[in-house]
Amino acid sequence: IGIESQGPTRPAGNLTPKQVETFQKVEPKALGSIQIIIAVLCLCLSITILQLYEEVHFSPDVIVVVVIVVQLLVSGSILIHAGRFPSLFWVSTINELYSNF
Repeated sequence: IGIESQGPTRPAGNLTPKQVETFQKVEPKALGSIQIIIAVLCLCLSITILQLYEEVHFSPDVIVVVVIVVQLLVSGSILIHAGRFPSLFWVSTINELYSNF
């Protein structure tokens, strides 16, 4: 038994099949799709509420809504992409996004 009997080493930066299987169990594509739907609903409801008033004096509120919608869209898109093409980079990016919450 020597080095020749060992399987090929995986390249740095790739996930093992077990890691990919574990990651796919949380259904990242479904979670990303739900986040994008929530972002669209949040945008629509916020626009509806802001249109109740004749003049919009709530510029900080508009900025907060836009930031939240963009964050939800970006994180949902990253989840969908990571679900389709799992790699160490995308999984660690998702980990960093959600570790700050």
